[in-house]
Amino acid sequence: MTLNLDGLLSDRARVRGVDGVIGGLRRQKKDAIPLHYGYPYPDSYPLEEISSAARSSILEDGCESINYGGADLAEEFSRLVMQRLGKRGITCREEEMLVTSGSSQAINLVCSVFVDVGDRVLVEAPSYMGGLNSFRNFGADLVPIEVDELGIRTDELADRLSEWRAAGESMPKVLYSITNFNNPSGCTTCEPRRRELLDLAEEYGFLILEDDAYGELRFEGEDIPPLGAMDDRGVVVHVGSMSKILAPGVRLGWAVADERIIQMMNVHKADGGTSPLARTIVGAYLRETDMDARLEELRAGYRLRRDAAVGAMEEFMPQGCHWTVPEGGYFLWLTIPEGLDSDDMLDDMAEEGVKPLSGRQFYCDGRGARNFRISYSYPEPEAVRTGIELMARVIRRHMEAMEG
Repeated sequence: MTLNLDGLLSDRARVRGVDGVIGGLRRQKKDAIPLHYGYPYPDSYPLEEISSAARSSILEDGCESINYGGADLAEEFSRLVMQRLGKRGITCREEEMLVTSGSSQAINLVCSVFVDVGDRVLVEAPSYMGGLNSFRNFGADLVPIEVDELGIRTDELADRLSEWRAAGESMPKVLYSITNFNNPSGCTTCEPRRRELLDLAEEYGFLILEDDAYGELRFEGEDIPPLGAMDDRGVVVHVGSMSKILAPGVRLGWAVADERIIQMMNVHKADGGTSPLARTIVGAYLRETDMDARLEELRAGYRLRRDAAVGAMEEFMPQGCHWTVPEGGYFLWLTIPEGLDSDDMLDDMAEEGVKPLSGRQFYCDGRGARNFRISYSYPEPEAVRTGIELMARVIRRHMEAMEG
């Protein structure tokens, strides 16, 4: 007898089903150039330093390093993260910061505390697919707000909020924004729009969830203060991560917010505590490492890869294509001519030997057919260049077929 799972499913699980990633690669060559990975490049992983930190920290803290709660170095991780945040203008007390298992857990905790089924949540268009899926899992009514080269369109947001108020409709609870080097577009929200966001959040009574995974990876242009540094009204939950500046596998992130919000998130964080061992090792690593020097090396590596990507776009992409030129982070966003569909090209690109991601999974409303997210962060610069040349070859072929 087979268990009747359908009768046991929660309402959320029944709505979400088991749909896979939209536009996923259906055929893959093992040696294809991975322009879909949002990963750090392999040579950036500090294996020797992490190994040394692991040995020294475990010897220093002994059995407590692997016990519930951890010991001194686990707490040192929190203090060192707070110091780094302070350099970016985000000052907080211990009661205003929560360590999480990656920034994804922090996003899910915000959902758990604030989002009921049917609640309006504002999201950038396009936006990070993982963030969109978190809100979907909680039954949110996602409302897209356009992103352009200056970031989220606060004029469009203001108009939408005004219309809802005039019609007596419910206001959104949360706005989710990747302010620095948006995943997938690579665009950054300019400072005037950041101030407008804060004003709108205060006026209309919603929370801003700032996902700042890439904020320390600016390799060109002037730094802009995070929303978490500009907020003096308690409307921002600032989320960060070690994934992009150290390694994704350590699964360490954090949230900074008003103490009341952190307390509620902690109540919903029923996981027994974020890995004491990971916090111990990374605490020792941060204590022993010149992180400013490390970040300079990372920025230089990502700039080389960004330059390779943009140069290849300019050289190989057919007329009618255009793309973003990010000043930091991992991604650029390619737009192909009207009438083409990025999903239709994935198999051909896989056969050619390159793997980008199609654009649909970065929208909440089915758009993205004319887009690809290209991650230049993981391959070597020459491989980035070759991968984009292969993509251009397929796009050109589809354009020719459409024309005649």
